Amino acid sequence: MRRKDNWITCSILNFCIVSIIGFILRSKIIFFLPIINYNHLLESHFHFAFGGWMTLILMVLSVYELLPASLYKKAFYQWIFGIITITSWITLLTQYFDGNSLSTKLFSTAFILTTFIYSWIFIRDIKKANVSKAVQLLAISSLVSLILSSVGPLALDYLFALKSQNAILYRNALYTYLHFQYNGFFTLAVFSLIFHKIKWEINSSSDHNIYRFSILLVISIPTSLFLTYLWQNPITLFRLVAICGSVSILLTLIFFLIILPSLFKIFHKAEPVVKYIMFLAFSSFVLKMFLQSFTIIPKIGDAVFGNRPIIIGFLHLVFLGFVTLFILGYIMFSQIQNIRSGFARLALLVFSTGVILTETILMAQGLGAMFLKSNLLVPWLLWATSILLLIGALMIFMTRIKSEPKFRE
Repeated sequence: MRRKDNWITCSILNFCIVSIIGFILRSKIIFFLPIINYNHLLESHFHFAFGGWMTLILMVLSVYELLPASLYKKAFYQWIFGIITITSWITLLTQYFDGNSLSTKLFSTAFILTTFIYSWIFIRDIKKANVSKAVQLLAISSLVSLILSSVGPLALDYLFALKSQNAILYRNALYTYLHFQYNGFFTLAVFSLIFHKIKWEINSSSDHNIYRFSILLVISIPTSLFLTYLWQNPITLFRLVAICGSVSILLTLIFFLIILPSLFKIFHKAEPVVKYIMFLAFSSFVLKMFLQSFTIIPKIGDAVFGNRPIIIGFLHLVFLGFVTLFILGYIMFSQIQNIRSGFARLALLVFSTGVILTETILMAQGLGAMFLKSNLLVPWLLWATSILLLIGALMIFMTRIKSEPKFRE
């Protein structure tokens, strides 16, 4: 499992880079740092967080957790992980130093094409693996969402090439990309991992509910996409599909609450800090689904999609609160030796505290903006939480390299 260990370590290193850049961005807002190009660094941060951290770690965990040794040992996956890493790093650098230049577009396109090739091979392999129907459905659907998300950046490049002034198309292309990434690829991949982990811990009744939940979650992805289009006062058909999306999200949430006790069965022997991290992750998912479903209400939807702090808060809720915390808890739970150290427990607590405080401040800032109120302390508070996130990320990486991990198979 040495290769698995190495790729997870590489992913966590990239995770630290994302945290460092996030801290620099927060510092740039309140300090005079003329050497830093904020807009370029923000774009670099965005692309690297998605590619260098989230995409890479979800691919690595999916391959090594869901596929048998006869399949995950193929050299193909090592090449894919390597290309994903290299293109992410090069895009990070070219985006910052050259902006949206030709070199940036070339390596971004190479990254997207690599995800297409990976998706095709992995879907073929997962059909041969000994996984449940729910896991197979979620794993395949996550990669379909990953492929569909590429419509967003490709459309943006096309609009940039045309020098289009259509703000609606720009915004819809971005929302399409974010929807299929956050609510599709990230979320579905996470649940494919957790359901595969608990397959021996549940009874047939729970298994049926998990499958129903999986079907509803997959159905909710394309229909809830239209919730993100409501801000532009769309045609009646879009509103009807958006209503279906809102209903499907609520039904999915109900089934999630039904199966939630089964999800915690696998963690009954885990360290308290892992249980705490998973509780935060699943709570973030519940909050995400609840907030997303109620954007169907015009006043709420208009307030959300026209309020940048709330949008940023929602994205951080999913990216940090749900997916990142789940991944860190999942990795730590699988590393028996590491999690027993007090340093590892402290690392998770520091980072999770940073996540909770960041989310609280962002949501408070968003609500303040809705009522036309602002607070000069907010940038300073967010800067302080970025320090916590950075320290926590670095501690997690140190935990990773200090001891030899031992994985539960």
